[in-house]
Order: sequence, then C-alpha cells, then structure tokens
Amino acid sequence: MANNLNEKKFTGKLPYKLTNDYFFKAFLQKNQTALRGILCSILSMRPEEITSIVITNPIMEGNALEDKDLILDIKLELNHSQIINLEMQVENLGNWPERSLTYLCRMFDQLKNGEDYKQVRKTIHIGILNFTPKGFPPVLFSDYFLYNPRTKHKYSDKFGIYMLQLNQLGNPEDERNMPDLYYWATLFQASTWEEIQMLAQKNDTIKKSIVTLKELTADEKAQMQMEARERYRRDMVSALDFGKEQGLEQSKQKISALENDIEKLSEHVRMLEEQLAETKKDI
Repeated sequence: MANNLNEKKFTGKLPYKLTNDYFFKAFLQKNQTALRGILCSILSMRPEEITSIVITNPIMEGNALEDKDLILDIKLELNHSQIINLEMQVENLGNWPERSLTYLCRMFDQLKNGEDYKQVRKTIHIGILNFTPKGFPPVLFSDYFLYNPRTKHKYSDKFGIYMLQLNQLGNPEDERNMPDLYYWATLFQASTWEEIQMLAQKNDTIKKSIVTLKELTADEKAQMQMEARERYRRDMVSALDFGKEQGLEQSKQKISALENDIEKLSEHVRMLEEQLAETKKDI
C-alpha cells in the first residue's frame, strides 16, 4: 500500500488540517521521521544529534478517547536527557502564559526521592499556537528562558518555553532565515494536498511524511476521532461565546439597574434642592 501511495499524486481539499489536535498527535506518533524533523527545526538541532525519541503518553490510534486524552499533547523523552511537551493549541482561551508555565513546572518536578538536584533533566514546553497571546510579540517563533533582565544573564537553560505562532505566517524573512521551521508551520496550516505537494518539493522530510498523512486521512476510525475533536472544539467555542453573551447581557442588566439607581438618586437630589429653596424663602 505504501508504495502505491508514494507513487500517487493527491489532489483536493484535506478532510482535516493538522491543527486538529488528534490528527496532529496521531501523525507525529505514527511518523517519527516527521517528529524528528519538527524537533530539529524548533530546537535548532541537526538530525544526527537526535539519537532517540520516546513518546511517554501514546494514544491507541482509532480507539475512542478517554477523559485523560482530552488534552492531546505529546510528552516525550529526547536522547534520554530532555523532557519535552509538544502541543497544538488552536483556541485562545486567554490563559496561555499561565497554562504553559503550569505544564512546564509539572514536568520539571521530576526528581525521585534521593536523587540529586543536578540530575534534573532539561524540560521544554513547545506550544504550536494559531493565535498570538495578548501582549506577546507578533512573530512566528519565540523561545523563553529564565534570565536577568538587567544583565541578560540566563539563569538556566533547563527550563524553557518555545512558541510557534501559526497566525504569523507570511513574512518572507522568516522563510529565508528559518526555512524548515517555516515549511513545517505552513504544513500545519495546509488545507489542500496541492499545498502539501508544494511543501514536499522544498522539504524532504515533509515529502517522506505524505504517505502517513494520506493513511490517516483515509482511516475511518481516525476520521471519527478527528471529527469528534472538531465537534469538541466547536462546542467549546460555542460555550465560550454563549458565556460571553451571557456575561454581556448580565453587564447590560447591571448597567441598566445602575442607571435607574442614578436616575432615582438624581430625582431625590432635585427634590432636596427644591425643599432647600423653599426653606430659604420662608427664612
């Protein structure tokens, strides 16, 4: 089957984009070549520097998701020396800094009783976002570590957050300066096979990944899980929008009640002024 798929040119619209978190995780779990390519582009590593990747929270492809799988991040051990959490986050819930720090701190707290602090492994949280968090620079890629803002001294390189903001695609300088990262980011946003074929001409690892993408999009069980995730995302967005509408309506009601109170208070003040004027006349 793989040989036939390799020889075939795919056309038309993708049923789901890789921003679908189930598709994203199933793809990278199934194709370690692609996972290596993405990690190299984000972490600025050469392929030969990656000797091993172990995904510590794999999913059973096609099986119904359990509650613990609702957040489809990828936790992995890199070269037996680094702990990395990789996640696709499409919706801006307004809590990205706190969310990413929470994930990072949980992973960093990894030592067992009796282990020396020096044994703590480098821990990285990688967020692939389809938005720019409030107050963050509108750039495609950023990396953050603890450092002294006055001296610029880095406190440690064992504790960091990397961000790839897909909504910032389109800058020709990014494509020139970090082409592989740019092509992977473009792949995540691709909605047609023609776009993927064009990227395959620019990046050999993406070219080797096309078969896996086709296999997953043709797998009925995987499609059901992708659709379930889309429904979950739509329901979440609808719930957030409804909450905003409810909050707006409640705010309107509170403002209306406040305006009524102000009007009553103004009327009361006016009556007091009239009474005071009458009292002055009598005096």
